Amino acid sequence: MERSNNAVILIVDDDIAVLESTAELLREFGYSTINFANAKDAITKLKENGSGVDVVLSDIRMPGISGIELLEEIRSLNTDVPVILMTAHAEPDTAISAMAKGAFDFLIKPCRPDLLVRSIEMAVKHKRH
Repeated sequence: MERSNNAVILIVDDDIAVLESTAELLREFGYSTINFANAKDAITKLKENGSGVDVVLSDIRMPGISGIELLEEIRSLNTDVPVILMTAHAEPDTAISAMAKGAFDFLIKPCRPDLLVRSIEMAVKHKRH
């Protein structure tokens, strides 16, 4: 797999173990990560420096602001950053809603590392072209 050493991935997941393991995996593939345990802090970061983020990877079910709401907020900021959403609760309506609202990809947790990295790589290529 191609490595994108300069790509910055913003990861949002309220499960700290998942957040840390996902960040570690992506760093092994040469990505830089910015990690948040909630969407509110991620939105603040994107408003401050959204152009420095290549891809957002977010859980859907989180307390406070959900991943779908995060996606909607990112789209309202008129940013073209690809958003990949993940969930352990695979409901077809959720996937359809996420894609209709502009998600780049929708992954089911636990996600195979190769599928996650491939999705990130495709999103980075999409953002840069």
